[in-house]
Amino acid sequence: MAPSRTATSGGSPTPAETAASGSELRVAVQEPAVLDPMRVQDPASVLVVRQLFEGLTRWDQEQGEVVPAAAKSWRTRNGATTFVFNLRDGMTFHDGSPVTSQDFAAAFDRIAQKSSAADIAYTLELVRGFNDVNQFGASDHLVGISTPDDKTLVIKLSRPYQDFPAVLTHPALVPITPGALQDLDSFLTQPVGNGPFQMAGPWSPGGALELEAFDGFYDPPSIDRILFIPFPDAAVSWLQFLDGEVDVAEVPSSEIESAGEEFGEGGFQPLLAGYYYGVNLDSPNFSDRKLRLAVNRAIDREVIADAIYKGTMDAPRGIVPKGMPGFGSDICGSLCDHSPSSARRLIKKLPKRERTVTIDFTKGDPHGAVARSVQEDLKAVGLTVKVQGHGFNKYLELLRSGDSSLYRLGWIAEYPSPDVFLTPLFDSGSPDNHSSFASKQVDDLLGRARKAGTEAKQVGLYRRAERAILADIPIAPIGSFNSFWAARPEVQGLRFDVMGGFDAAAASIEASEDSQE
Repeated sequence: MAPSRTATSGGSPTPAETAASGSELRVAVQEPAVLDPMRVQDPASVLVVRQLFEGLTRWDQEQGEVVPAAAKSWRTRNGATTFVFNLRDGMTFHDGSPVTSQDFAAAFDRIAQKSSAADIAYTLELVRGFNDVNQFGASDHLVGISTPDDKTLVIKLSRPYQDFPAVLTHPALVPITPGALQDLDSFLTQPVGNGPFQMAGPWSPGGALELEAFDGFYDPPSIDRILFIPFPDAAVSWLQFLDGEVDVAEVPSSEIESAGEEFGEGGFQPLLAGYYYGVNLDSPNFSDRKLRLAVNRAIDREVIADAIYKGTMDAPRGIVPKGMPGFGSDICGSLCDHSPSSARRLIKKLPKRERTVTIDFTKGDPHGAVARSVQEDLKAVGLTVKVQGHGFNKYLELLRSGDSSLYRLGWIAEYPSPDVFLTPLFDSGSPDNHSSFASKQVDDLLGRARKAGTEAKQVGLYRRAERAILADIPIAPIGSFNSFWAARPEVQGLRFDVMGGFDAAAASIEASEDSQE
């Protein structure tokens, strides 16, 4: 390997100033917010942490399934309530210390602890003892996690969930070294992970962030370094990409077509994120199914996708977005078809006092633009429509109060499971179910899916639940999203995925014709 260089601590260097011997992948990103895995949420931070750390499992885009990572294998017991993970032999952190089951247990405890106030603590809510640790602060340890030995991690859940290994692909659910939190400043600027790449030096916000290959990884990377270069937005970084100054960049919406023609569409991937309008079934007017159906038929989703989201949004296939394995077919059907004439006929069947709708949304664009587009669509079919924008915190209060009517709803999967979209939003006991939808049939289907023994059976049950939900129309699907990346021709083996990023360990860089001359 070529000698590493310390990440710059000043302003961003030009890409040319970062050139060095050895293979280096230069990636354009927006400024990462944090490197502590427990705090990562923005795309750049997630992308960096994915290279630095290795969780028990990971998502394999090529195979379309969850595969072993730091755990070489796992077993499911007791009807999908107990999972036994066996760690790989010889795995170490970047400082050479061994990765043990206790390191995972300590990291999971830290995430769940009430004092941590971690936004991603919900990923562990099924682990036994979660409420005692997270809600009441009565304990610092999740009783559902045990470590019989250094290489065995046992996780017991409070209810069955066959897809729990998919939850563990979340980039925050990774081990930390025993001494990491004793020097928090160092951990935040130069975290020691167990992934295929390690920090080349301390990171200072505003500067480029450099990683170097970790030769001690069980499957060492092909490239020597990754340089994450911050840019204010994709439009700015795209110019550097076209000039060959960066190797990988997000594609601005205005350049999607030309980028696909010149660099291919390998970086164009569905994103497991959906945009919807939720319907509060307890709202007086929306108790009538005809109104719920009319609203769905009235919305012109193509206008929203093309005029507002500039081609980065696709028409909905249902509730679960495109890109989820097993959910390729369109089940929204006529519900999502734009048919103003059909909507008008339905509206005429309603008493005049029921032809009023209030749209609630979070302030700011694009949500304001979407709300105004929906407002015009609904007015055009004979409805009186009021639009109300709210600050985010006030909006959450509105949803919890049950006083909403037709409300904006965005939902993102942070791990690849259809359950992410169906159980939180539509299980009758879920705190995130703001539609007041309740169905014993759907609850039963979701419960059976969560403990189904085979993927085929599980997918079939989730599909049945999705169809049953849509039949009652507690939601108006608007669309799902795509991520758009491009890589220079000399970058090989870089696989972009439905989680919105990539793992760079398998990538390689071939010498360009210019460099050979």
